[in-house]
Amino acid sequence: MKFTTLSLAALTAAGLVSADCSYVNGNYYCSQTDAVVYSNVGYSGAYKDVTSMDENSCVCNQESFSFSGSLAPLDEELSVHFRGPIKLVQFGVYYPNSGSTTMKKREVKDDTENCAPAAHKHKRDVAVEYVEVTSTVYVDGNGQPVNSGDSAQQTSYTKVSTVVNPTTSAANNDNNDNNNNNNNNNNNNNNNQQATSSSSTSTSTSSSSGSSSTSQSSVSGSGWTRSSYFTPGSADNCVFMNHQGGVAGSGIWSSCFGNSISFAASDGVSGAGSAQALGDVTVASGKEFMIFSGSSCSGSDCGFYREGIPAYHGFGGDDKIFVFEFTMPSDTSGSGYNQDMPAIWLLNAKIPRTLQYGSSSCSCWSTGCGELDLFEILSAGSDKLITHIHDGQGNDGTTTGGGGTQDYFSRPTSGTMKAAVIFRGSDKTIHIVEVDESFDEQLSDSTVSNWLNKAGSSAALA
Repeated sequence: MKFTTLSLAALTAAGLVSADCSYVNGNYYCSQTDAVVYSNVGYSGAYKDVTSMDENSCVCNQESFSFSGSLAPLDEELSVHFRGPIKLVQFGVYYPNSGSTTMKKREVKDDTENCAPAAHKHKRDVAVEYVEVTSTVYVDGNGQPVNSGDSAQQTSYTKVSTVVNPTTSAANNDNNDNNNNNNNNNNNNNNNQQATSSSSTSTSTSSSSGSSSTSQSSVSGSGWTRSSYFTPGSADNCVFMNHQGGVAGSGIWSSCFGNSISFAASDGVSGAGSAQALGDVTVASGKEFMIFSGSSCSGSDCGFYREGIPAYHGFGGDDKIFVFEFTMPSDTSGSGYNQDMPAIWLLNAKIPRTLQYGSSSCSCWSTGCGELDLFEILSAGSDKLITHIHDGQGNDGTTTGGGGTQDYFSRPTSGTMKAAVIFRGSDKTIHIVEVDESFDEQLSDSTVSNWLNKAGSSAALA
């Protein structure tokens, strides 16, 4: 079993990308993996939280928001994002039974019939590798360091200080999100984001910011309960949205900020006036949808969000599990931004509730409130899915924070892939693991322990 371990510690770098890695279409790729473990996740810092959005003056105001703790800021509420081509077969969120979750159960169904999950593809066994990731540097196509603005063909890797098995060294990829920016015609334009960290040293906290999580308990060894679940046509305690605000009865549009988020129709692409479950559909290249919890925001419990949107909580807490089953078929039917570049990622839920694509002052993203790319294709038609964390952790004043690996998961173009993403506050780790088990209403401790052991964890459930 191949797995990759990444430590987000700000350490002195001692090595560079391995010669065994390949440079393909502007990115380095090393070895296929079945699991990636991020270790030492979480730090104390601050980001700029949006406190107002003026639809007349097109001005957004921000205040410093301080955070700390295990997995911070990724222990805050997260929304779950998808970009086509993709077909989502199952999705779920689990919390430890010993924990208290404030998510309210809310079921959303439509007439689309549930379909049985497709058979999971078999995985191959590959060599074991441990990598400790530190800071990001930029290189050109020949592997030579460059300044971040010097070359349109630049890529990036991460210096590593520990490689137990040096034959297949992993490296950090500065994930070029190639995200879409909604315009007045509801078309997506490439945003091509790069993470930066907050340079603020302020300890003040925005009074408009809501609670950072909905479950803060530690794992106590009593199993896990599924709080949200989706199969095509049925959504229990989860709400599907996209960026069609002001088009079909939910959300808003303005000349300042464009389309807000909105309820998604069952095709995932159109807007809707009320919540609908995603159907048995394959969402095309470049099209995006997202999932929030079924608990709507009330008062200030979500912090500030854009007026007129359907505002829902994300999935918070430093102990939680996301599960997925999906296929990412090839799509050569068109051209343009993000053609045949599917992705699944997590965002701080404050970001889409204000402005996911647009002015950096209207979102906390550029100041490090948190993004975790779980499975992302970086170039059209690639079969290699990369993972990367974007936040301010590890920022040394000259480089952006976060980290990742250029080991990759194999893209499931036929059949489906099942995966679990395990957040563990007790040891400050996030595990992304390919799995085979079913996603029942209860997960046993032994099942989760098996997933953790598969990912190379030496820590048992506390």
